[in-house]
Amino acid sequence: MTNMIETGALIVGGGPAGLAPLLAASYLDLLPRLLSDGLVIAEGGGHIGAGGIGRYIINSDSSAITFLSCVVDNPDPRLAAVAKHPAALAIAGCGRGAVPLALVGALMEQVGQALDTVVRDAPHGTVMTHHTALHTQRRADGRWSTRLRSTATGQDTEIVSASVVLACGGHQPDLRLENELVAGGSLLPDYGAKLIQSDVALTAAGLTDIRRRLAGVADPRIVVIGGSTSAVATVRLLLESLGSQLQAGAITLMHRRTLTLFYPSADAAREDGYLAFGPDDLCPVSGFVFRFGGLRFDSRDLVMQLLGVGGQPAEPRVTLHRLAGDPDQDGIAFDPAESRRVLDEADVVISCLGYRPRALPVLDMDGTVIPLLADQPGGALVNPQCGVVDAHGREIAGLLGIGLAAGFTPHGSMGGEPSFRGQANGLWLWQNDVGALVSRRILDRAVSIRSATELHAETGTSLKRPPVAPITMWSNSEYQPLAVEA
Repeated sequence: MTNMIETGALIVGGGPAGLAPLLAASYLDLLPRLLSDGLVIAEGGGHIGAGGIGRYIINSDSSAITFLSCVVDNPDPRLAAVAKHPAALAIAGCGRGAVPLALVGALMEQVGQALDTVVRDAPHGTVMTHHTALHTQRRADGRWSTRLRSTATGQDTEIVSASVVLACGGHQPDLRLENELVAGGSLLPDYGAKLIQSDVALTAAGLTDIRRRLAGVADPRIVVIGGSTSAVATVRLLLESLGSQLQAGAITLMHRRTLTLFYPSADAAREDGYLAFGPDDLCPVSGFVFRFGGLRFDSRDLVMQLLGVGGQPAEPRVTLHRLAGDPDQDGIAFDPAESRRVLDEADVVISCLGYRPRALPVLDMDGTVIPLLADQPGGALVNPQCGVVDAHGREIAGLLGIGLAAGFTPHGSMGGEPSFRGQANGLWLWQNDVGALVSRRILDRAVSIRSATELHAETGTSLKRPPVAPITMWSNSEYQPLAVEA
């Protein structure tokens, strides 16, 4: 027998992204409304909060102070109390510097415990841990029916809600390594025996595996593929962990695009002799250089060494290698054969090609699957309003998405450099503007569904097609966070 819960919104995933709309709503005094409409959080693990962020053995690319903005002076005393936890105090001690992600995970565990209490204490709030979402299906009344299954008992529960928020995180599927060309060929199966993906390489278990693979190799050769923070962080982790085992040229960082550096202002960049930016690389809101696309903190320091910027000492153990494709700033094109030679000679190849979004099957009223844009190579899960989109790019009313690899690109008052073409992933953004956008869209949807239901009750008309809530763009200008993400 299947249990059923009717609620205003279901959040699938209780990690940092799934909790972000609630944290943003708490500062906007919207959390009581969200809870009064009914809220269910479904989480596959044993508790909500940290997700997998604490398992990475690298530092953050955001300043320590921004991680505390979700609890410091929070209007809810249960969340505000987290600011006094030892993990929060340790992060506060890092000031505006980077912080180990393990410590961020410890903080988010405490935030999760506090929010667990907040939600469970509400008359219409439910937290369902050890539950996996199987699928969600559109109903004739415009709501969604989501099937959850307990991993402990096998019992199914049907959640009927006006909105479903997909915060299922990201993953690195092997299929991408088979389909995406690197140096004119695929990484799988060509380099499968020596290939590791960054999601594993940046963990303690992954580093142990790399050490095992290189044991007894006198002069190891490692190739790291990618130009993101994860790629440069991987290089830095290898330098720190393998130390004297690495000789000159031991690590090759292969990248397609120009490596860019974050600066707090154009003047600061020029003072360092960094001139590889133009007007479109400046954030119109903050004045930052490469606010979203630039490397920060540890990764930035290493690339400054590699580029010879700011008087940093050289790092001879690392070689930059531009992959064939777009010419570099000097108009020089690169030979894919040389890239393949470097890959062939490597002892270990670490792929840092980013993440793809996780989503659950979305079914129409008749039970047919609604293909998502995220199912296609490189397709985003969401549009600029955080609405989940189908394979044609059309928003699916009532479905929202947030989190790693969702494909959200900041816009408008959120700032960012006009030249930025990627997606922004970060706790501060999720817990501020993006989370506020999601929470307000949940409330809008609840009003729309209620209005349609009341009209149906008054007129006796049949809801043959689900109502579509209007898309509202919120500036969030009234919400002043504690710190501007730097």
